[in-house]
Amino acid sequence: MLLKQKTYGFVDMITFSFKVSAFYSSLFALKAVFDALLPTAQIFVSAYFINTALAIFSGDAVLSAVYAPIALLAGILSYNVLQNVLESFIDCRRKILFRRRLAPEVLEKRAKLEYRHIENPDTADLVSRVCPDLDKKVWDMYSQILHLLNLILFAAGIMITLFSQAWWIAVTMFLTSLPLVYIASKAGKASYDADREVSKIERRADYLSDVLKSREAVEERSIFGYADELNKQFYEQFEFARKFRLKVIRNMFVKLKAGGIVGSLYSIGVMMALIGSTAAGYISIGMFIALVGAVTNLARRLSWGLDFEIQAIAKHKEYLKDLSEFVHLDENPDATALPDRNIDFNVIEFKNVRFRYPDTDTVILDGVSFSIEKGKHYAFVGTNGAGKTTITKLLTGLYSNYEGEILVDGRNLRDFTQAQIKGLTSVVYQDFAKYQMTLFDNVAIADLEDSSNKRKKVTEALELVGMAEFASNLKNGLDTALGKILKNGVDLSGGEWQRTAMARSVISAAPIKILDEPTSALDPISESIMYRNFEKISKTTTIFISHRLGSTKLADTIYVLSDGKIVEKGSHASLMIANGVYSEMFNSQAEWYDYKEVS
Repeated sequence: MLLKQKTYGFVDMITFSFKVSAFYSSLFALKAVFDALLPTAQIFVSAYFINTALAIFSGDAVLSAVYAPIALLAGILSYNVLQNVLESFIDCRRKILFRRRLAPEVLEKRAKLEYRHIENPDTADLVSRVCPDLDKKVWDMYSQILHLLNLILFAAGIMITLFSQAWWIAVTMFLTSLPLVYIASKAGKASYDADREVSKIERRADYLSDVLKSREAVEERSIFGYADELNKQFYEQFEFARKFRLKVIRNMFVKLKAGGIVGSLYSIGVMMALIGSTAAGYISIGMFIALVGAVTNLARRLSWGLDFEIQAIAKHKEYLKDLSEFVHLDENPDATALPDRNIDFNVIEFKNVRFRYPDTDTVILDGVSFSIEKGKHYAFVGTNGAGKTTITKLLTGLYSNYEGEILVDGRNLRDFTQAQIKGLTSVVYQDFAKYQMTLFDNVAIADLEDSSNKRKKVTEALELVGMAEFASNLKNGLDTALGKILKNGVDLSGGEWQRTAMARSVISAAPIKILDEPTSALDPISESIMYRNFEKISKTTTIFISHRLGSTKLADTIYVLSDGKIVEKGSHASLMIANGVYSEMFNSQAEWYDYKEVS
């Protein structure tokens, strides 16, 4: 693993890249050093050429004497032309390697995050700053160090050469560059602090942009005509972020470029001083001309390059703080384990379970106790917010910070491995995933380990949820791509996507099947028929969670939740006789269903 739980600092800007690829890091470091020293060598080669040419013109040298300096200059010019092409080719290979090694680690870290981080908006902002293009950011940090090293070596070479000709000029020029370093480092930190604040706003703007452009929302955009209003909100968010960044950049630009102008003016003074030394005979004409070009280049890089290099490094240093926070987020190391297909149970017990979501004071489950026996069918009903879905989140191990006990055959659920917990249940949520892949893969993905008779099992699962005829009518059958990403893909209706998700649950080997309101896109009668078909999986335990009660007559036991507590339990018949909360809810929905058709 390249991502470690550590506090990243300045040294990691260098070492991180070497850990990814020592070869490419070393290769580009050597190039940076060579490119930095080459201008110094060019000073002497240029001076050599100019002095030789002057000697030829004055008759103090023969024409052949100029061949050597011309050859050296030609070599330098050829390198400058070819090195960009070679660097582009090598860097392309380097990019592929960095992405291949770092992208999976980011995905794995995010996959292992404890579920409480997934629902935390602050963590979402952190992830949006850290995770995108981590491979690029790691290399940018290292490249920025190399750029700074290149600039330092380049400046050192020019300074040493200048020192050998007029030492006082070199010392004065060095001292004038120090304030630029300080100003640039402050500007870099301010810039990243602005990025940190603006990222929250930009995340909202990006969401609004997705709603305005996404295919999924096109129908409601047309029906409700809300595009103009959302566009207005997007514009406000975008403009706020843009103006905030502009203000920071403007202030930074004024400070940095004021120092740059001073540096440029000072370089003019240096060149004037060199004229005096040349006139006095301390510096040759060739060396003077070469130094003028080198000092001009140095002044330009110090004035208009050093500030950006220091600023960028300061920004990267702030980014490393976010990276440190990200890698220290709590994770479940077993989160990516495949489900244990051998797990089973006889009875699951919730004993006086109390739960509130992290960083909130609202009690969602308040002393809930119930049991689930193998092979039986259960329904949890209640109004929205009663705690129905929360029970599934606890049972599936997404949260473990509850009070009380959840026992599986007397063993605490917290003692189970993640693989065992995954193997225990198969859940279809209301906001299930829609995978842009073939129909076969959409269903088969629920049981990756079992490869025997997979197509037969997928076909049976589709038949069970009422998708067999639909699948047979597709041009490529089970191998038909769903969605619009793949070529010749077929889009599904909301109900067809839901049936596909339920087929995934059917094919899973988990002993408990949980349907958490996945049928919202179906009409009540179709919902009841599907639940009855789903109940045919008689060898498994099923849990239906819904505020629509078409499925409850199929349940052996119904648990009625209200305000985080179980207020009633029993069969459909007994609860109707009790004439309580359940009876009132059921009677209010009775007109939705034609029970002669589904019973």
